[in-house]
Amino acid sequence: MGYRKKARTAAAVLCGGLAVFAAAQDAPAPKPLVRLDLLVLGSGEVPPPVRDIFRPRAAAAAAVRKGGPSVRPAPGGPAPAPAPAFALNISYLGSIKSGGRVIGLVLRGGQTLDVGEGDEIAPGYKVVGVTAEAIVVEGPNGERKTFAKQGDRP
Repeated sequence: MGYRKKARTAAAVLCGGLAVFAAAQDAPAPKPLVRLDLLVLGSGEVPPPVRDIFRPRAAAAAAVRKGGPSVRPAPGGPAPAPAPAFALNISYLGSIKSGGRVIGLVLRGGQTLDVGEGDEIAPGYKVVGVTAEAIVVEGPNGERKTFAKQGDRP
């Protein structure tokens, strides 16, 4: 008796599933996401490209200026300003003792440099002395400038 009850239940479930499947087949299809009627297919030949995108554009010819009379300064005019004596701009952050040598930490152009006595900070600018409180730098013209240790930075 239990077998027949199970068979009827299975048949009812099968019939219900078939009914749902048949109802789904009759339902209208949802609207597509892409409107195919707006696509232009096979409308003719594709025009050739305007330029090859993998080649650089040709540069315009340089403009040629005609030569004119040269302009010379009047004699006895103002002399050009002398070059600045010491153009190096650094901040001395402090020093470290390592292997019997004192190494100074210098901030130049946003970069921290470690320099010792005799090292060059920039072309023509040589470190002459390093102490815990200051660093002495000699410029290209032989002038010396002392940079004191800056305060604590955040």
